[in-house]
Amino acid sequence: MEELIRSLEAKGYSQFARYGFRELILPLREGLQARNIYQRLLFLFFFLGCIAAVAGATYWIAKGQLTVPAFFGWLLLGIPTTFLLVPLHEMIHGWMFRWYGARDVRYGVIWRYLMFYAVAHAFVINYRQFRYIAMAPFVVISGLSAVVFFFVPVEGKALLLGLYTFHTLCCAGDFGLCGYFYIYRHQSPVSFDDANTGVSYFYAIQDTNYPVYPVNNTSDVENP
Repeated sequence: MEELIRSLEAKGYSQFARYGFRELILPLREGLQARNIYQRLLFLFFFLGCIAAVAGATYWIAKGQLTVPAFFGWLLLGIPTTFLLVPLHEMIHGWMFRWYGARDVRYGVIWRYLMFYAVAHAFVINYRQFRYIAMAPFVVISGLSAVVFFFVPVEGKALLLGLYTFHTLCCAGDFGLCGYFYIYRHQSPVSFDDANTGVSYFYAIQDTNYPVYPVNNTSDVENP
């Protein structure tokens, strides 16, 4: 880890933040409170899920295909279904880390906040890479839900609307951390995790006139 830090500092990077995994709620909150594209996208996608649920309920109940209690029962069933998809959600994060070359990917949970996570130990990622790693589960699971929606009966459609809406809400952490990176985007921010100590590090080039060099991981892995 010290070698990795020295490598970053030699390229003009300096640490601007570090958080224990339990403290990541702080940058997450900062990213969501800032008015940026990720905050707006999260609210937009969640709002669309709510609108779709209202529209579906209105149509199916008017057509007599579902009663009000049945609709809400299936809709709320989307909540436990979302929790069943947590392993898939985190595995997608992990697959994306490996796509970029990470070899040591680890998974965990902080039960106090019911926060599940996937991290790549001592692997540096930049803002562009982080966007894809963070957003991949939302895109994949939402996309699969949209496809399956057309092939299931009305009860399944109500369940999928609940799943989509609740899963979008559960992705607030991914959107929030992207928003946090976005705040420092003009300083070429990078991040890496020490999975052994449970700490996330954030580095950036404080002097915007400093030349930006490619960031190479010291564990024989090159970050594209």
